[in-house]
Amino acid sequence: MKVLIADDDVYTREGLVEAIEWRRLGIQEILQAEDGSEALQMAAAQQPEIVITDIRMPKLNGIEFAERLSAVCPECKLLFISGYMEVAYMKSAIRLAAVDYVEKPIKLQEMEKAIGRTIGYIRERKEREALLNQKVDMNRRKLAIALRTGGHSQDEIIEMCEEAGFPTDTSYISIIISRLEGKTMEPLIAEQNDWGTYAGTALTEQLDRRRELLLIPLRQRNERGMVLHVAEQICRRKSGVRIGVGCVVSDLHEVPRSFQESVFALEAGFYRPESMIVTFEPNLFGQHSVSGDVYLEFHHCLKHKPQELAAWMESYCDRLMAGPYMLREGVVSLFASFAHAILNEKNGMLLRTGKVYQLRETERHLNHCQTMKEVKEYILGMCLAYQEEVKETSIYSSVIRAVMKYVSAHCSHPDLDIREIADHVHLSTAHLGVLFKQETGTTMKQYVNDYRLELAKSLIAGEHFKMADISKMCGYASPGYFAKVFKSSTGLTPVEYRRKRSG
Repeated sequence: MKVLIADDDVYTREGLVEAIEWRRLGIQEILQAEDGSEALQMAAAQQPEIVITDIRMPKLNGIEFAERLSAVCPECKLLFISGYMEVAYMKSAIRLAAVDYVEKPIKLQEMEKAIGRTIGYIRERKEREALLNQKVDMNRRKLAIALRTGGHSQDEIIEMCEEAGFPTDTSYISIIISRLEGKTMEPLIAEQNDWGTYAGTALTEQLDRRRELLLIPLRQRNERGMVLHVAEQICRRKSGVRIGVGCVVSDLHEVPRSFQESVFALEAGFYRPESMIVTFEPNLFGQHSVSGDVYLEFHHCLKHKPQELAAWMESYCDRLMAGPYMLREGVVSLFASFAHAILNEKNGMLLRTGKVYQLRETERHLNHCQTMKEVKEYILGMCLAYQEEVKETSIYSSVIRAVMKYVSAHCSHPDLDIREIADHVHLSTAHLGVLFKQETGTTMKQYVNDYRLELAKSLIAGEHFKMADISKMCGYASPGYFAKVFKSSTGLTPVEYRRKRSG
């Protein structure tokens, strides 16, 4: 707390400063003024919680000072010092809500008690205000939820608006502000200056970890342009922010519609990553489910025309991106099903050009995609990897292709051996060994070792897995043995290899 001592008697001021244990009372800063005019200027600039003033001072006496003080420092409390106990002065002091007074000559004990009473009054007031603010904040949060979800009667909504101090006879607009994935920053709508005059009346709600809702009451329906201007200013100042804007509605019961429109507008940013502010448009989204023809086309390509799979997938992605759009959740689900079908053709894993595609990683990766473009790049990479593998293995007989498929599916088993593989294709180990060497130019044992090593390299480069997990996934008996084999082949330990790949 701050206290301002205003008295034309320097000995009185300095005596109070020296004699009273201010820090024990909770006062951190003491200001001094020698007349009413100086005290008024200082109070306006410093906003002290307590002003101790002589009731008679030069330039501006205590009563005149007190009258003007309420305009420049309305929250401060007065404590009068006076040797003049005239009725007129006391009536003025009472009218001005002076908390207390101390007569001259000042007795230190009385002054400390008066200051203590004043501090107690201020603390009680602050506690009451804090409780009131908590209640108002809670009411405003409840109202924000009620307005966006709907389902309340008109009377209930009006009552909740009155409790929250929210206008009921104007137009409204819903705005959702979202952090892009990976961006960290302060709460997006905590800064009152960001939204100017709208900040005081708008309702706010934290929807989830990344999204915040702003329900703004508009004084005039055509204020939407001003709101968009403010949103543009925020996007310029804060990187990693996208804003979805709903339409203006003229009734409280239409707010859920504006909210849903702002959700759709924000979702459109998935397809328009260059747009930091997206306003709702009718017919923006139209595809809530996928027709069976799409699945039939995909599976026909996958099974019968694998070399056309990437071209078909690119064409389908372009159709989705042209609109009307599908919600992001539906996109992730659809492309996860495509990816699972592709990977199931290869026993749950594709290994190509240093990249590993696995069933258990697919949905996680798609969920992290922030744009449709990222989804497209990921699924096209998988399709091209599939096409390459189909092309490479098509030169081999069905038996050798079955062997390769079995190794891919079971390479995580440390005890995988040629006998097990031969049993799978119903051949003797000797016959299979000769057949495999003839077609591939390498032995079965070397093929398994090479496959495990290439898989390990790809998993290390991906940086998602610990070395012990990679060792297990590739079928090595122990992390130590894995490190030994890896260094023997590459000249680097797994950790050194990852460090080198990451730059």
